[in-house]
Amino acid sequence: MRVAVIGGGVGGAELIRVAAPGPLEFTLIEPKRQIEMQALYPEYLGGVARLQDLAAPLKPFCERTGTKHIQEKALRLEGNTVVCEQSTVEFDYCVIATGAAQNYFGIKGVENTFSINTLEETKRARRFVEDMNPERIMIMGSGLTGVEAAAILAESMDASIYVVEAKDRILPPFSLQTSQLVEKELSKRGVNILTSTMVTEVKKDCIMFADGSCLDCDMAIWTAGVKPSQFVADLDLPKKNGWILVDDYLRAKDNVFVIGDGAWIEIDGKLATKTGLEAERQAKHTAQNLLHLAEDKPLEKYAIRASTDNQVALISLGCDCAVGVVGKVCIGVPTRLIYSVKSWIDKSFIKRFK
Repeated sequence: MRVAVIGGGVGGAELIRVAAPGPLEFTLIEPKRQIEMQALYPEYLGGVARLQDLAAPLKPFCERTGTKHIQEKALRLEGNTVVCEQSTVEFDYCVIATGAAQNYFGIKGVENTFSINTLEETKRARRFVEDMNPERIMIMGSGLTGVEAAAILAESMDASIYVVEAKDRILPPFSLQTSQLVEKELSKRGVNILTSTMVTEVKKDCIMFADGSCLDCDMAIWTAGVKPSQFVADLDLPKKNGWILVDDYLRAKDNVFVIGDGAWIEIDGKLATKTGLEAERQAKHTAQNLLHLAEDKPLEKYAIRASTDNQVALISLGCDCAVGVVGKVCIGVPTRLIYSVKSWIDKSFIKRFK
């Protein structure tokens, strides 16, 4: 049974690792040469994590699992064929795991910002930090990435760090208790929090806000939101808010599965979060369902673990400390033990592929 996997991130790579070698013939379509752990990008930016902690080469992994690697971008689906930049890949089943792209919401001057959504962008940001030693850093967006980047930079640099959030509190998808706890901890580390503050333009040396005010900055980092990848945006499949709509088995149609950030997954009244935890669980589940198909067994329904109304996360807050969040419950004191657990989880993911 030929399975084309589009995307070699957390979801795509984990699916192949779980199911191969075996009765499935995998082709991985991924332009990069390596698997990367996005959860560790903020720590790499702050000089805490090393490159070898957050990446593993794809070639030996594909050789071990008997997977063919097409090192090209996928462009579109035509029937049961993936059309790539130079190649075509025929499949019996396809798994789309392309992740998401940074969303700049049409803000003027985004070319003056740094991103930590990809490893190459994070490396560029790290080089700037090392070479220029910026004294004032603005982080736009206060989701998990923005909050962790602020905490780690505040620990590792003698700089003024600002977090800018358009909504009325940081970590808006999380409970009020979590937001208040994390804001308190960031403030202890000297991070300046600006909520209910809308960015209208990013200039080379300052940030402009909706009320006409501005703040000087030496470095602007954009972490405010994601959108579907270009591949997902171009697909003619049922969608909701731009994301591919899937059924209870993570299928967009009979022979096309979608996992990770590119999917809109709503099951039993719960909406899945776009997190590494969910992508990994969806990958394992889809691997088992593909094996069921190969053995003429019925598919199993997916059960969401981390939903928008029941968040599950470990949040690094610098100084080798982290907090744990399960639903509306947040452990009240950041601890080294929780950070050790988070660090072990993040780093052990990459070790699986080495």
